[in-house]
Amino acid sequence: MPKTAKLVGIDIGTTKVCALVVEASPEDAGPLQVLGVGLAQSRGVQKGVITDLDAATEAVAESLDKAERLSGYKINSALLGIAGGHVGCSQSHGSVTLPDGGQIGPEEVHRALEAARAVDLPSQKEILHVLPRQYVVDGNDGVKDPQGLSGYRLDVDAHIVTAHVGAVQNALKVLCRVGLEADELVLQPLASAQAVLSEAERDLGVALIDIGGGTTDVAIFIEDAPWHTSVLPLGGDSITNDLAIVLGIPTDAAERLKVEAVDVSPVPSAVPARGLPGTGDTLKVEAFGEGEYKSISRQLAREVADSRLSEIFSMVLDELRRSGYDDMLPAGAVLTGGGAQMRGVAERACRALGMPVRIGSPSGLSGLGDVVHTPSFATSVGLVLWRSRALAASSKVRRVPTARKGAPSRVAGWFREFLP
Repeated sequence: MPKTAKLVGIDIGTTKVCALVVEASPEDAGPLQVLGVGLAQSRGVQKGVITDLDAATEAVAESLDKAERLSGYKINSALLGIAGGHVGCSQSHGSVTLPDGGQIGPEEVHRALEAARAVDLPSQKEILHVLPRQYVVDGNDGVKDPQGLSGYRLDVDAHIVTAHVGAVQNALKVLCRVGLEADELVLQPLASAQAVLSEAERDLGVALIDIGGGTTDVAIFIEDAPWHTSVLPLGGDSITNDLAIVLGIPTDAAERLKVEAVDVSPVPSAVPARGLPGTGDTLKVEAFGEGEYKSISRQLAREVADSRLSEIFSMVLDELRRSGYDDMLPAGAVLTGGGAQMRGVAERACRALGMPVRIGSPSGLSGLGDVVHTPSFATSVGLVLWRSRALAASSKVRRVPTARKGAPSRVAGWFREFLP
C-alpha cells in the first residue's frame, strides 16, 4: 500500500446518492481523513434497485461533481454498494488436501475458498462475496487465519452472498456512464458493519439493522464473521409516505416531521419538536401551496409512524428467527441508516426485538469527518473502510490470496459483455 491512498465509496440509495472521498494512512494506522462528500437526491432507484438508468446516472454524476469539487481529487474508480431484495445468502464448505503436510500459504487458502465457491446457482444469480466463517486444519476448527500452519487438509466454512445479475449489471452501467471503474462491489450491510460495529460486538454475536430509504438491511455477525445477510423490501420512505398520505402534507414536509418531531419511544418524551412551530400536541407543518401551513396532531403522527415501524421490526424479527441465530446475539442489535435517526427508535426496537439495541454512527474520522458522523452515512463510510482494511491486510507479509489467473477481469468482463 502506498504512503497514502485516495479511496472513493459510492452509495446509491433509494433516498440519496453519496460519493465519499477519503485519504487512508498506511496499514490502517490512523483514522481516515475525509476529503470530500457529494450528496444528491436519488433518482431512478426503487427499493435499492436501479429502475431508470438515465435518472440514476444524473444523480450519481451530480454527487461525483460535488465530491470532486470539495476534495480537489479527480475520481476515476470507486467501491459501489449493492442492495435490494434480490440479494440472497447461503453457507458453503470447501476443502483442499496438502501433500506431505505442507505449510499453508495464500495459494492453499485461495483454493479452499474457490472450492467453497463451487455452488449451484440459477443462471440469473451471481456470487458477490465468499466470506470465510472459520477454517479447519486437520480437523481442528475455530482457525481464523490458517496461513503459516502445517497440515494435510484445509477446510473452510464460508458465507456466500449472491445478487441478481441484471441488478449488478445495471449498477455497473451507471458507473460506466459517469466514466468510473468499479474497484469492488460490496453488499451494503457488510459495508455498514465496518463503520458502526465494534470488534467485541462482532465476536460476541450481534445483528446489524440498517434502515435505509427503500430497504432494511440485516446482517448477523458471530465470532467476528458474517453468518447471515438479508435485504428486506421496506424502509424509512414507507414511514414518510404514510405520514404524507394520512396527514395530507407534501413528502418533504412529512420527512422533516418524521425526523424532527415524531417520537416512537414506548413513553414519548415531552421535548419540543426541533425546528417545527407549534405548542403542545399540535404542530404546524408545510402544506400544499406556497407559504401555506397545516396544524397536525403530534400524537396522530406518532401513531402513523409507529404502525409502519412496527411492521419493519416485525419483518426483522422474523428474519432473525428464520436465520436460526436469533438466540446467539448476546450483544443485541445495532441500528443505523437514515431510519435510525428517529426519536426513540432504539427504545422501540428494544421492545420489539426483545434484545439490547443501540444506535450506530461512523466515528474516528478526521478532516470533514463531522459531516458524515450520522447513521445515514454508515454505508458510505463503511465502503471506504472495507477497502482501506483490505489494502492494509494485503500490505502485510502474509498477503491475502489473490484471484486466480483471469479472475480479476470479472468486473471488467461485465462491462465488456453487457454495456452498449
